[in-house]
Amino acid sequence: MSTRSEKAVYWVKLLSKFVSVQLIVQALGFASGVLIIRTLSKEEYAYFTIANSLQATMNLLADSGVSTGLISIGGKVWQDSYRFGQLINTAIQLRIYFLAISVMIVTPVLLWMLLTNGSSLFNAILIIIAILIELYFYLINAVLGIVLRLHSDIKKIQYLDLLFSTSRLTLLGIAYFGFLNAAIAAFISTLSTFFQTLFLKKNTTNEIDTNAPISIEDRKVILTITRSLLPSTIYYCIQGQLSIFLISVFGNTTNIAEIGALGRLSVVFTLLNSVMTQIFIPSFARCPPRLLLRRYIQIVGGYSIIGLIIVALVILFPKQILWIIGKNYAHLQHELLLMIASTLASAVVGLMWSLNSARAWIKYSWLYVPATLIMQIFLLVQLDLSTVSGVIYFGLLSVLPFLLINLSLTYMGISSTNNLK
Repeated sequence: MSTRSEKAVYWVKLLSKFVSVQLIVQALGFASGVLIIRTLSKEEYAYFTIANSLQATMNLLADSGVSTGLISIGGKVWQDSYRFGQLINTAIQLRIYFLAISVMIVTPVLLWMLLTNGSSLFNAILIIIAILIELYFYLINAVLGIVLRLHSDIKKIQYLDLLFSTSRLTLLGIAYFGFLNAAIAAFISTLSTFFQTLFLKKNTTNEIDTNAPISIEDRKVILTITRSLLPSTIYYCIQGQLSIFLISVFGNTTNIAEIGALGRLSVVFTLLNSVMTQIFIPSFARCPPRLLLRRYIQIVGGYSIIGLIIVALVILFPKQILWIIGKNYAHLQHELLLMIASTLASAVVGLMWSLNSARAWIKYSWLYVPATLIMQIFLLVQLDLSTVSGVIYFGLLSVLPFLLINLSLTYMGISSTNNLK
């Protein structure tokens, strides 16, 4: 058998094994989401959506490029347990520092948004406590998860995902027969994430030296990457949750719930993103220079084709898809198509960014901020942001500047790599 055929067989076996388990994971996750949507009132689901959105913002700020540096350096030292341990401990220290800053900045905004949209103070505090505790677990999981990814330990990665999805659905099912609101749903997610943390701590000790000291050199490299990424990170925090913020300001709790429910249907892309994150991006980080362009086109092109097939299914079966989330959302056929198209566009651009970050091709990424600001100022004037469709159009069109910038970063990165050969 030729080398190329052997590689093809290897990837087919790896993907089939990974995807089969991920289908179960995504099915469990989707069932959890649908259970929450169908059980909570539109008001409670709006609170849950706001909390998840702002939690994502805090989590992104807490990273601030640390993961980019971690996977970039880790791709070179992952076989040395001592050096890898130094890198992991350095990354955890930096993320804790950034987490403290992000919590202080974003938590007041979250409290204001919950209270403005009708939540009681007691309920808002409970929700905030739940997501802040989960944020710490996210921090540990994000760093230790890269250990499994760089070692391509697919079996443990799959078990990790199954642990979260199974425990969350089980706990939600128990709460369904008792009492379920936004705060309880948030605490259930926190508990499931805690189970993941325990698993990761137990299953990464053999791969890294947990007692290795902080590396000053790694810290300098990561902070250099962080400074380069900071403008785009801050703006992406705003951009990533801007739809919820805009509909919260210009719309009402019903609109927030509708945006959140439609976003839940976009979870179909999570399976694709999991495959990219766990398999292809780490592989791209280790890819030899001569294969970079080919691998890039294969990864982005393959993802885009599968995404367009999903869009076609939405066009053909909108009523059947909306039935899943309940009669309260059955009228959102046009908005569903827009949401799926917007999710695909964001996912493709996000994949491009992840591939560029894996090779540290980020030198001019700060251009994303002014370019997108100009686009969004134009869109603010042109679109009706009190409607669900207007807000989705805003998100869809806002992706265009980052698409062009990512293409430029890729071109410069591959050209620079080829020149060094």
